[in-house]
Amino acid sequence: MADTLRGYAAWMGAVARAMLPWCLLFVVGKPLLELRRPPYEWSVSSLRWVWGVTEDAALALPFLVFAGGVALVRVLGDSRRLVRTAVTVGIAAGTVSYALGAWVAPEVHSRFLAALDAETVDLRRFGPRTPTGILENLRFVEATPPEEYTLSVRAPHRFPPNVLRWELHGPPAMAVFGVINVLLGVLAAKLTLDLSRRAQRHARLAIGVFGGIGFFACLAAASPVESFLRDGTMRSGILGAWAPLVFPLVQAFVLVYLVRRRARRRTRTRPAVPVGR
Repeated sequence: MADTLRGYAAWMGAVARAMLPWCLLFVVGKPLLELRRPPYEWSVSSLRWVWGVTEDAALALPFLVFAGGVALVRVLGDSRRLVRTAVTVGIAAGTVSYALGAWVAPEVHSRFLAALDAETVDLRRFGPRTPTGILENLRFVEATPPEEYTLSVRAPHRFPPNVLRWELHGPPAMAVFGVINVLLGVLAAKLTLDLSRRAQRHARLAIGVFGGIGFFACLAAASPVESFLRDGTMRSGILGAWAPLVFPLVQAFVLVYLVRRRARRRTRTRPAVPVGR
C-alpha cells in the first residue's frame, strides 16, 4: 500500500512540476500584461479578472498537459502502467478544463455583467452561457426563428443556431483534446529517448508546439463564426467543434508509427547474447 501511494505521489508530482510553471506563466502572466502605465493599476474589476483567469486556464490545460505526458515517461518508463496513467491524467485535465470553460467562467462572467448597469439585461436574457443557458437560447431560436440572424451580444435571441451548437460542443471537444495531447506527450518522449538531453528537450518542445499550433489553426479554420461574419454562411457548429480533433489524431498515428519503427530498429541492432555451453 505504501509503495503504491509513493508511486502515485511520484508521477503526480512529476506531472505537476512539468505543467505548473507553464500554467502560471500563461494564466498569471496574461493578467499582469493588462496593467496600465502610468499609473500602475488594474484595468478590470476583480470579477472580470477571475473570469479571464478561468477562461485562460480552461484553454491552457488541454495544451499544457502535453508536458505531463513527457514527465510520465521520465517517471514510469515504458511500463504497463504508462498508458493507463496517461489516460487518467488526460481525463482529469480535460474534466477540469471542461468545468472551468463550460460552467465556472460563464457563471463568473454573468455575475460580472450583473454588477454593471441595466444595459446588460439583454446579454443575460438566457442566463449564464453555461450548457444550460446555451440550450435554452438554442431552443428559443429554433422555436421562433428571427428574420435575420446576428452575433451582436445585445441580441442573443437572434444568434445563429449553428454558432450556439458550436459553443455547446466546444468545451467537451477541448477536453477530449486534452486526453489525446497527453498521449502525444508520451509518444514524443518515447520517440526521443535515444537523443541527448538537450536534443530531447528541443525535439519534444518542437513536437508539442507544432501539435498545439496545428490544432489551434484547425479550430480557427473550422469555426462557424468567421464564415457567418464574412458572407452569412451557416457552417455546421457540431462539425466545427469536433473536426479539429482530426489533426492531433493524425499526429498520434504518425508518432505511433515512428515509435514502433524505432523499437524494431533497436531490436535488429541489439547484439546477440552468446549462449553458454
